[in-house]
Amino acid sequence: MGKINMYSQFARPQGLPGWIAGWYMSRENREINKWTIDFLNVQDGEHVLEIGFGSGKALKYILQQADEVRLTGVDVSEVMVYQTLRRLNKHLINSEILLMEGQADKLPLLSQKVDKVLVINNVTFWETPVKTLRNIYSQMTEGGKIALTIRPHEKGATDDTSELIGGQLSALLAQAGFTNIEFFLKPTKPTNTVCALGTK
Repeated sequence: MGKINMYSQFARPQGLPGWIAGWYMSRENREINKWTIDFLNVQDGEHVLEIGFGSGKALKYILQQADEVRLTGVDVSEVMVYQTLRRLNKHLINSEILLMEGQADKLPLLSQKVDKVLVINNVTFWETPVKTLRNIYSQMTEGGKIALTIRPHEKGATDDTSELIGGQLSALLAQAGFTNIEFFLKPTKPTNTVCALGTK
């Protein structure tokens, strides 16, 4: 039996190890999911896009905060799509939910403009972040908001790393055309979590 590369499971969960990785990410991200979504202040009837939705806990939290929202999610993992569909199944009556297996840099043209976008612990996997953000920007409503959140996990990362990443995320948003850019730090272990916000 070959060795299981758990890093690859977090990047693209597959099979049983993928389910385990999804469960772990779900538990670890619960607090920062809510923190990120609260910045976006999702309103009733808005269209929300999440890239890298994992096990769907953030999408479920949005459904608990607003009525008749339209949710679109993109994730590279078929396992995560299936897991999230099961989690959100009971909400399908009151909200329109579209989940797709795919990569962020190949986001297709959506049928409706997006009001809010969240990306949690996912930007680091993008091959062309500025190009991808520009595509997202083009599909957002005027005044729409985006939140990019990262909790550094790499070996040697410190709270200074988080602040550095905040500056890098802010620069990416600016290059993609977003304005009113700012970033915030949340005390978490082992390192602070950073969320960069931008407005179209």
